[in-house]
Amino acid sequence: MVEAHLRAALKAGITEAEFWHLTPYRLAMRLQAIGRAQIEASLYAGWFGERFAREERLQGPASYIKSMLDAPDPKEAEALAEAMFHRMATDWGLEVEPLSEAP
Repeated sequence: MVEAHLRAALKAGITEAEFWHLTPYRLAMRLQAIGRAQIEASLYAGWFGERFAREERLQGPASYIKSMLDAPDPKEAEALAEAMFHRMATDWGLEVEPLSEAP
């Protein structure tokens, strides 16, 4: 059992010295965090790959990084959240009544 955990830790990039200082709970938490980070990195790579494939002319890397790091426009973020909310409501078979504007 310990050997399997050690192999998983080494595969995830945790050194043997770090492994022996971790409790089983903390090891599980680290492995989950590393796994989530790897999935997130893969999703970003896939998303950017598709984005680049659809562009006729690529810009410099700074423009793509800047677009990710810029704070989102509050109006766009609110519209996106509202659209997601309405889609979830529709998926669950609920009708959403529009809020009346406050005076």
